Amino acid sequence: MQRRMFLQSLAGAAALPVLAQAQQAPQPTFPPVDERSVWLVGDSAPADPVRLTARLAELTAKFDKARDGYLAGGAVEALEKRFASLLNKESCVFLPTGSLANHIAVRVLGGERSRILVQHESHLYRDEYDAAQLLSGLNLVPLAKGQAQVTLEELKLAVDEAENGPHALKVGAMSIESPVRRHKGEMVEPATMKNLAAFAREKNIRLHLDGARLLLAPPEFDRNAYVALFDTVYVSLYKYLGAPFGAVLAGSKADIDKARALRDRFGGTIYQGWISAVLALGALDDFEARIAKSHQAARKLFAAIDAKVKPNASGSNIYTLTLPPKIATGVFDRMREAGVRMQKPDANGNVDVYVNETILRRPVDEIQKLFG
Repeated sequence: MQRRMFLQSLAGAAALPVLAQAQQAPQPTFPPVDERSVWLVGDSAPADPVRLTARLAELTAKFDKARDGYLAGGAVEALEKRFASLLNKESCVFLPTGSLANHIAVRVLGGERSRILVQHESHLYRDEYDAAQLLSGLNLVPLAKGQAQVTLEELKLAVDEAENGPHALKVGAMSIESPVRRHKGEMVEPATMKNLAAFAREKNIRLHLDGARLLLAPPEFDRNAYVALFDTVYVSLYKYLGAPFGAVLAGSKADIDKARALRDRFGGTIYQGWISAVLALGALDDFEARIAKSHQAARKLFAAIDAKVKPNASGSNIYTLTLPPKIATGVFDRMREAGVRMQKPDANGNVDVYVNETILRRPVDEIQKLFG
């Protein structure tokens, strides 16, 4: 036994130099994130703590009173009013997370009717640990498995199944995620959504919009008309508005008052939210102009490179490029070395490009050259 252990120890020692060499082998790295970093993936670039802190100090100095107390007053109240106006809703509430915003929204809208229709691919159904089911006793019924679009036929069938089953039930609410993260930011098309909403009103089914990334849509998208179809709408504060956390939920005063009470019950009324509120307010000042300019820059880039461009459906900020082999080969490495993040093209040269305002950090022709 001792001899075997001795031999094993020798084998392990012999392997150490090999392991050390493997660990010391150079790994591909990106340049550090800075003010020139362009992210053609995701919603934005990760925040730099030093710059974020300086930005917070700059913005806070403009407030007479930024600080809130348990999410009341200060910059949080100003943010709620700003988003209520932006989304054409009567009232708005700040919440620490989007998961809580979605959960509270469907609970409020469903009321005594516990059957809630959702998209199978939505965050509410797939990513929240069955929170709405376990904590609020809601029955989430998934539609549109494997796709973003919910058809009117599916909705009618789901309602008919509830109302005409052995024990008749009423559907209380339907939640729509749009854009749908799992489907390359595809939005439920406005014409489709209008038909869904019309039928929902007939059946007294209330509607919630998980519009976390709604503000990233291109300028031609009619956001006001879209949002008007829903009773409540949630927008994220941290994905692209520069806040470290937070969400807003907008709707009627009666619904939002109920949402505030539920926020307290779920432990979501944190001591202070002004840091996120101040940063989000600062980003909102000219965000619509900047995101419109970002889409224009992206389209200029796409027109200048040798690639087939497929815009995603109805207001998405994600485009699929098909690059010729001579461009697809090596483009990822060139981008990486230059501090531009982009997905690696697949074997057929297809790559998804996400439009966000980081594209404005470099001249378009500078990014174009990286395509070879």
